Amino acid sequence: MIRMRYAKMSLKKKILSGYLLIICIALLFMFFLMVTCWERFIKENISKSIYGSNNQIKKSIDNYFDSVVKLSEFPYLDTEIMEILRRDYGNMDSAHKVASQINDINAIAPKLYKHIYYMHNQIDAVWLYPANMDYYAYRSKISASGNHRIEEESWFSEVKEGNGKPFIIGVHRENAVNLEWDVISIARAIMDPDTGEYLGVIVIDCSVDNFARLWGTSEYSESVIAVSDKNDKLIIPYQEGWVRGEIGEYLADFAEDLEEEGRLYQAYVAGQTWYVAMTKLGYMDGRIYQLVPIGDALRNVAYTFILAAACMVGLGILLVFLSVKISRTITEPMERLINTMESVESGDLSLRTEEFHGEMEILSRKFNHMVKRIDDMFTEVKEQEREKRRMEMLALQSQINPHFLYNTLNSIRWLSELQGADQVTQMLDALVRVLKYIAEDTDEFVLVDREVDFLKNYIRILNFRYFERFSFIFDIQEEAKQYRIPRFILQPLVENSVLHGFDGNDICATVKIDIHLEETQLLLCVTDDGKGLSSERIEEILSKERESGKSLNKIGIYNVNRRIKLTYGKEYAVKIDSKEGCYTKVTVRIPIAHAEETEDGKKDKGSDCG
Repeated sequence: MIRMRYAKMSLKKKILSGYLLIICIALLFMFFLMVTCWERFIKENISKSIYGSNNQIKKSIDNYFDSVVKLSEFPYLDTEIMEILRRDYGNMDSAHKVASQINDINAIAPKLYKHIYYMHNQIDAVWLYPANMDYYAYRSKISASGNHRIEEESWFSEVKEGNGKPFIIGVHRENAVNLEWDVISIARAIMDPDTGEYLGVIVIDCSVDNFARLWGTSEYSESVIAVSDKNDKLIIPYQEGWVRGEIGEYLADFAEDLEEEGRLYQAYVAGQTWYVAMTKLGYMDGRIYQLVPIGDALRNVAYTFILAAACMVGLGILLVFLSVKISRTITEPMERLINTMESVESGDLSLRTEEFHGEMEILSRKFNHMVKRIDDMFTEVKEQEREKRRMEMLALQSQINPHFLYNTLNSIRWLSELQGADQVTQMLDALVRVLKYIAEDTDEFVLVDREVDFLKNYIRILNFRYFERFSFIFDIQEEAKQYRIPRFILQPLVENSVLHGFDGNDICATVKIDIHLEETQLLLCVTDDGKGLSSERIEEILSKERESGKSLNKIGIYNVNRRIKLTYGKEYAVKIDSKEGCYTKVTVRIPIAHAEETEDGKKDKGSDCG
């Protein structure tokens, strides 16, 4: 069965199928290698990305503590603060002691704001507890309680005995304010540089929410970042409560299992599987945990996979393209001949196929000879048809003897002019011009200007017959006058409007003749404001020749439509738009092209005569 199908295939398909089989085998082998290496590559890439993010967070946290530790040294640098902290208030009476301490506190507070609080965005409060006072100085975004005793804090004794060493206090409640406020603090005992005497404590607070802004968000949109202090208290921002709770429970239970930095762990938390990376913090003696859903992690790495797949697809397309090009060099002569045959079959007899070499040389020569014979025969038939239409036109003109009538009417016109019959003279003059136009010009195509002049003389005769009952409006675009149209194309349309477009009792009847250019076409429009036509009547007019003895040359709209379609093609048929009781508009569209030589031997524009 396969051998039979292969035998019936064309030569081009046989060549292509062989190339495609080789390409498919090569691509499948490459795909197998890519899938084999993919899993290892993914894990290494994701691990590098997540730990890179953790290191950036660690750097931000370390930079924050570095700067705040330096800011906590400010009291040592300000002589006024040091003098206040050394001051002895024991020899003062009670009232003077209170006033003096309040004044000193008020002097310290602005310095804390200017030189510490204001210097870093993450600082939310600065507290200075002098050992020689019952009051403390502060700057805080939340109002202080006023009765806080620093000595009651669990970490106070460690800080006091630290001889001025800075201590990082992990997540804890700030008891010096009126609200429940969780902060991370740096505390330092202030010691007299000269005597080593304890002078007080400075505490710098950063709220947990503000502290979390140090790392913002990860490059993974669905990742969760948690930071723990040395007491394993967690900061997990930007998450819903239930997610924060489940992740907190997981880290509390399995933190001891996450000991190796650089390793990528997996965990099932909050209904999905996560990659987990742990990085240790030096300052807080804590850790950074980053949890990334596997789907989110693979989404970022998937671009690499897509790129690799796109490269494979591109390579496959390139190989297919080359295969097609090679096969075409073998089958191209036959395809060219077939394409030429199809074009000739569709009507283009001007095409010739090139003469190939080898076995196809005889076939190409015979084909070209056959097409030339057919083209010559078609041209001959076309010339015969054109001559036939010319003879029909001459036959129409010869229905009466225009020369005889022309000479006779000239004599009658001369007599009427001698007798003073001006109106008769005008009508005879118009009739003479009409007959002269018929007699002197036998060309099938005339300039628009000449056809319009003939129409105006014809209209004079009509209005004479109907006692000036009709009003004719001419709207001829100046540029349109230089184009050529078939003779006697407008007169039947005007005559049809006059004879059939109005009722007998219409006194004010208007017919408008509009000729203008529209893109590559010349539009001839005749519009009357008469009784209009039904759609059935329009179809009858265009599809059936009407014999009417009233027509000047018996050329009805049907014949006009037939002439237009024979000359220019069916797409240029006459179009009639009408509304009963309102109007009728007849439109003829003629394609524009450069004419052949005119009678004067000059080039001018004209309609395409075919």
